[in-house]
Amino acid sequence: MPKVVDHEKQRAELLDGAFELFADRGYAALSMRDLARGLGVTTGTLYHYFKSKDVIFEAMVLRVVARDLSAATAQLSDDLTSRERLQLIFGWIVANQMDLRRVLLLVFDFQRHKGDDQASQHLVAQASASYRREFEAQVGLGPGAWALVLGGLIQGLLEPDLDDASDRFKALEQLLFQGPPAGASLN
Repeated sequence: MPKVVDHEKQRAELLDGAFELFADRGYAALSMRDLARGLGVTTGTLYHYFKSKDVIFEAMVLRVVARDLSAATAQLSDDLTSRERLQLIFGWIVANQMDLRRVLLLVFDFQRHKGDDQASQHLVAQASASYRREFEAQVGLGPGAWALVLGGLIQGLLEPDLDDASDRFKALEQLLFQGPPAGASLN
């Protein structure tokens, strides 16, 4: 009797495993053969589910974004204030900052290798906009607030010794809910 395969489950497992491989080795370093070997399947299996490495990468990025957004908002309810929502989301970001930084590095690597390719630029912009729009919608703040969160994630990559989540949250909360300190100049 032939083995019954849940194709959606198999596809999801391949994408989850692909994230780990891409994040560890980089976009350009992996071929379909390397992906298949790392995932423990044949190249034929990969080609059955995905027509190319780019298709795997795109589906993987969209899956990671959807997974992250679902997890980040799972604890939110309608009765929370914007400040409480910010605290919960920021807590999730801090708890998952290593994975979020891996996503950032991976999409930067992808975009660098793809150059001016419109499809790759669209994928990166779509992923970034998804995170930003959800953050804005959940916290009730504009794009500047997400820029502060994103900047903190990048700063942690560049200057790990200054990566103090509680200081970042206090600064973010101050700017978003209380405005700049008295006497501060924006010039």
